[in-house]
Amino acid sequence: MSPPRSAAIPLAVAIIVATSGTGCRLVQRRGPVAPEVAESRRLCNEGLSAADRSDLVRAEGLLERAVKSCPNDIEARRHYADVLWKRGERMEAVKQINEALRLSPEDAALCVEGGTMYLEMGLFDDADRLAREAVRVAPGAAEAWHLRGQVSLARGQAEPALADFHRALAIDPVDRSALLDTAEAYRRLDRPQRALATLAVLGETYGPGQTPATVLTLEGLAQEALGRPADAIDSYRTAIARGGAAADAAERLAALEPGSVEATAARPAAPTRR
Repeated sequence: MSPPRSAAIPLAVAIIVATSGTGCRLVQRRGPVAPEVAESRRLCNEGLSAADRSDLVRAEGLLERAVKSCPNDIEARRHYADVLWKRGERMEAVKQINEALRLSPEDAALCVEGGTMYLEMGLFDDADRLAREAVRVAPGAAEAWHLRGQVSLARGQAEPALADFHRALAIDPVDRSALLDTAEAYRRLDRPQRALATLAVLGETYGPGQTPATVLTLEGLAQEALGRPADAIDSYRTAIARGGAAADAAERLAALEPGSVEATAARPAAPTRR
């Protein structure tokens, strides 16, 4: 699951996740609490600390105990779902998000988290349902509009996706993920000039030499569509040199420069014949 974006979403819960100066997240305590709630929060904090140390096995165990200690603790379920997802236990993660939504049905952040999970699992109807609910509950949340647009784009509906991405960017103009998806929507609509302009805005959010390979690859595709092969070659070369480039970069570079060292090095090795 992708990391949370910057726009604020109102949460229908009293427990808030904070970030301490050392980077360790803590569940804040507000006034007297019942023993089972206190125990859940203690376990949740320990689980979050374990997750911050990348000890996901321990984090999962602690958060499972937190949920069992206080089944109505929405934040414990939220964090438990996140760790389960990272551990590859997708169906159980979705189950925890759905239970949290049962307890707090108008929590837009939960709708976005659950919808994103469904989207990555290819369950578009469920993702769309939660995206629309998030938009209804929190129309001022960029994440809600972005998710709805992502569902449309995944379904091959670039026009409505683009409209939703624009709504998201009107709220948060420098949301990198929304900018990247907007550029992709323009590319699919055969509007490479707009795609390139959007990628230029996205590129300005990174420091010198920090633009990711995915952005550079999409930039190269737009330049090719505009009839600028030399510029496209530069973008593909940079993407490959940066590391983590999509296979598209090597394939397109090989098509433009069949003998280039970068394209040859980036191609996956052919399977060994026996």
